[in-house]
Amino acid sequence: MKKSLLTRSFGIAFAPLLLSVSYAQAAQTESYYLIEEIPFSAENGLSEAQSNIVVTAASEDGEFVAGNALTFRTYFRFYDFANRTTYDYGCQYASEVCRMFNEGEGSFYDLYRKRLREQRSNLYQSNVLAFLAERNVSGSHSDGKNISPLPQWSTINEKLFIFDEQTNSDYTTDTRVNHIDSQLGWAVGYDSAPFSISSENYYTREFIQRGFAYNLFTQAKVSLLPTAFNSSGDLADDRGGLSAGLTTIEQDGRTLVIGLASVGYSNNDSFGECQRGDEQSYYRCSGFHTQAWVWDITDAQDGDEVIGQALVDGYARSRYSNAPNYNYLKDYNGEFFVGLSSDDVYDSNNGSRGRAAIYSDNGDGTYQVKRIPNIRIDGDNDKFEDSVSHTWATGVNQQNLVIGNLRYVEVKSRNRPVEGFVYDANESSENFETVNWPLRNKPFSGANSEFADINNNGLIVGWKDGATEEQPAYNGTTRRQTAMLLDYQRYLAGETSFNWSLNQLTCYEQDGEAKVPLYRIEYATHINDEGDIFASGYHYETANDFIYGLNPRPVLLKLVRNPAVTDIDDLAVCPSLEEQKYERKGAANIWLGLILLPLVFVRRFIKK
Repeated sequence: MKKSLLTRSFGIAFAPLLLSVSYAQAAQTESYYLIEEIPFSAENGLSEAQSNIVVTAASEDGEFVAGNALTFRTYFRFYDFANRTTYDYGCQYASEVCRMFNEGEGSFYDLYRKRLREQRSNLYQSNVLAFLAERNVSGSHSDGKNISPLPQWSTINEKLFIFDEQTNSDYTTDTRVNHIDSQLGWAVGYDSAPFSISSENYYTREFIQRGFAYNLFTQAKVSLLPTAFNSSGDLADDRGGLSAGLTTIEQDGRTLVIGLASVGYSNNDSFGECQRGDEQSYYRCSGFHTQAWVWDITDAQDGDEVIGQALVDGYARSRYSNAPNYNYLKDYNGEFFVGLSSDDVYDSNNGSRGRAAIYSDNGDGTYQVKRIPNIRIDGDNDKFEDSVSHTWATGVNQQNLVIGNLRYVEVKSRNRPVEGFVYDANESSENFETVNWPLRNKPFSGANSEFADINNNGLIVGWKDGATEEQPAYNGTTRRQTAMLLDYQRYLAGETSFNWSLNQLTCYEQDGEAKVPLYRIEYATHINDEGDIFASGYHYETANDFIYGLNPRPVLLKLVRNPAVTDIDDLAVCPSLEEQKYERKGAANIWLGLILLPLVFVRRFIKK
């Protein structure tokens, strides 16, 4: 039974600044979404990660949220050591900027090398910090609007400890939470082993990465072991192996963790080249072949090490020995899983690429993998393999609608875009096996649109280019993203308005003024069936900072549906300030900008 989050009363907590613009005869229009902020303190490394804080998991009832804070420089935002596509994002900045990200002290590749199994004389300090927060809000939505005070969750003030001891001041493990199920009571993910100094005065660790299940209510921690694949049967001989928890399900009264586990080396040379951290060798990472795995944690107790078994037989395609084979499951709708599976392209020197996949039940508790068909590029599909690095599925709902993305490796309109798709896997649907691209080339060729989650009402969340981010990206600067909501049923019905930025949905009108909470919401990652959305972005202290993108404070947000607004077509007359470029010209100031807003930067959404 899902709990309604819209009927609770809150005490007073948080009062952000708002940007106001006056309009003659403006309506008393409320915002479509109400904001809750999930603040965090600057303790335990979070202050060093202020530009890389994202939501990685949220419970369906909206009571728990988890995320990552990265402390290294990187041009990709959603770092996942277990996901092969992490390493193929590609830098689109000028070469000098890319070198700054990739080389030198504090860069991604420098820290990647340091996180590996043997560190010799240098102690690794954790640079991927996971946190977990439970909803314990105070404050109230005054008059059902985004005006002070806003509800505020308890402050996140420390990292999540799994294999590190909390009393240890040298935090040396990298952690990620992939899924939260508050009904079953577990969060799952992966953690690395803490470093210890050996008798030879070298720092070592037992394993690079190990899956875990963390009980939300008892704080019990369970290790999810991979299987040993060498003849000795000892994981130590397999250099610790690799595993990760990706989701949880309940089946026949049992609580199961679905994830991945190493089943062999792609080969010893590939393993070594990946682990040395050479940028040119990351197509071989993680150095292991991994397979979809299942662990039964029904009766697991704190400190237990659980051995699992294979869930899937085979991959989308595999034929080369050097490139790693992998299955990575993203979501489950009770009938089948979706995710990505390895597909070797070209030869072993180019590595394996991910292909969006469906994992269906064989009827005996095992699953078979099938590539999602009919995914096409915009152009010459004979060059699909040349143009596309990865396709992957991220979510599926009860109507068997699958969402996913395609990432270009070649340049399209001076950008290497990501494009979101929807695949209809319902065999009784007239659109069975149809793939649609609601935002492809909108509003221009080569635009980005990335889909993260879908609910049972066909509402999709993700992000896309900001409205004025039209400049060429490749060898220049990547485009700023804005979080968005897309109604797939309205898209299918041919409605002209079927997607909106979340900034548009959080402003409102009051007493003839448009009120804009000073948030730039950039990445929406989760939506539940009540329409609640989890996202990350920035808050600004003043309207001037908001307009010019100055002094941002990173925030995690929960957006709650406003029960007083039922028609998304009846939105407020609001300035589209989140879409303005970050530049000043001459003596322009905030007051001049506000005077011109009603004439230049205002959109009106009119009910059809």
